Amino acid sequence: MSRFSLFGGMVAALMAAQIPLALAHGGEDHSTPPPPLAQVSPQTGTAAETEMFQAVLQAAPGGVTLLYLADTDTNAAISGADIQAQAGDWQGQGKPTPQAGVYRLDWHPLAVTDVTLTISAQGRDDLLLIGGFGPAQPAAAAAPAPLSWVWALALIPVLGVPAALLLRRRWVAVVAVLALLPPDGPALAHSGHDHGGGDQPAPAPVAGQVVTVPKAAQFLVGVLTEPAAHRMAADAVRVPGRVIPDPVAYARIQPSQPARVVGDPAFPLPVPGQRVKRGEVLVVLEPTLSSLERSGQRGALYRVESDIALQERELARQESLGGVVTVKALETTRIRLDQLRRERAQIAGTALGRELITAPVDGIVADLHVTPGEVVDPTKVMVEIVDPDRVRIEAVIHDPKIAARIGAASATTPLLADGAHGLTLLGVSPRIDPVDQGIHAIFTPQPGHPPGLRIGMPVDVHLEVGTTHLAVAVPRQAVIDHGGTSVVLVRVAQESFEIRPVRILRVVGGVAELEGVKPGDKVVVQGMDQVRGAR
Repeated sequence: MSRFSLFGGMVAALMAAQIPLALAHGGEDHSTPPPPLAQVSPQTGTAAETEMFQAVLQAAPGGVTLLYLADTDTNAAISGADIQAQAGDWQGQGKPTPQAGVYRLDWHPLAVTDVTLTISAQGRDDLLLIGGFGPAQPAAAAAPAPLSWVWALALIPVLGVPAALLLRRRWVAVVAVLALLPPDGPALAHSGHDHGGGDQPAPAPVAGQVVTVPKAAQFLVGVLTEPAAHRMAADAVRVPGRVIPDPVAYARIQPSQPARVVGDPAFPLPVPGQRVKRGEVLVVLEPTLSSLERSGQRGALYRVESDIALQERELARQESLGGVVTVKALETTRIRLDQLRRERAQIAGTALGRELITAPVDGIVADLHVTPGEVVDPTKVMVEIVDPDRVRIEAVIHDPKIAARIGAASATTPLLADGAHGLTLLGVSPRIDPVDQGIHAIFTPQPGHPPGLRIGMPVDVHLEVGTTHLAVAVPRQAVIDHGGTSVVLVRVAQESFEIRPVRILRVVGGVAELEGVKPGDKVVVQGMDQVRGAR
């Protein structure tokens, strides 16, 4: 074996010992990359604002400049504005684009300059000065990656020393030098990282941080603001209630005496939902009598029929005598005969005959509580009739002070998705109900209320019992949860928003009184999630 072969074997053995171990990890799926976080373009412009308008200038390709115009208080895009611009020796007019609030200036700055804008929009005129506007800055070039051959050059001295020693047959020194090469540690694969070499997304903003959202993105997602201010809000109280029928258009039909329901084909029983008219026959009843009562009624009927027969013969005899009988006696006999006939009809039609129960009002049958052959007593409700277009709202109030200060009112129910129904107060009961221990207030829906309120439907009645002064308040939807903290988004510049922590003092209706904002702060009331998600 030559010295060079022996040297090569030693080098191969020692270099193999330097190869790091590749340790796999368990269970991670690298087939699908992690979803990228939503980002907002970092391209911002040069801006200025007054009490009326805010304007942002941004250089665009094609030798033009884009002007974004918005309202200072609401951040709403302003269309149809007359804009006169001047920058140095150049003068021009802002031309509208298809996008609301965006105008084009046929001019591109060659150096940093000041731009003067004269704006007339929505009946307001204002003058804006935007300073320091210049051409767009080119993007920074990425740093070159280090060359792998640098490491190869670094190994030349390390490999050269063993080669020289080998030629001098100093094997021990060769082995010692190769052994001094530092071994690499094991290569551990791990989870949770993107090995594609791309840029990592920026972390989510935290409370107290200022995020930047270009005006173009604000217009795209419809970001709107509202100044925080002192407010007078209606103090409202929610109490339980239910829909009840209007007494004038509601009927509960009961029998006047114990009777049996008769299934008469000529007068069938109504069904719920059937519309009926006043005087229409609903139920046919047959009185229920004991044997003794029925015998007494039949005896009375026989006596009346006997009297009728006698009076009929007497009337015939008097009429046959002609002028012998006085006119007065003849009329008395006729009146007596007519009375007996009506008495017979009364006995036969009520005590021994059938009774026809008719509808007392116009409406729709709400419930039917009887069946043919059923025996009913005077306390039994057989049929209920309602007019669905005439209903009332009954609210139960457990605070006498609130009952004495009722102003406007409205009703809502989760069963209907058409919002609140305006109510008009009819009256408040002077007593406390012994069942629910509450004071009952009766309301009627205001004209034009949407259909859908049904008898017995539970509702929430919102009572306005006065006004409340709120120091600094914003709409309730402006307060959002951000990592377990209540925050609002305050516009601190034309394209910057602060995620400001706040404390909710109280909520009155749709308005929240806050601690942490000052009057005049422009708070985002629409597009909060889009602004908060900016990077």
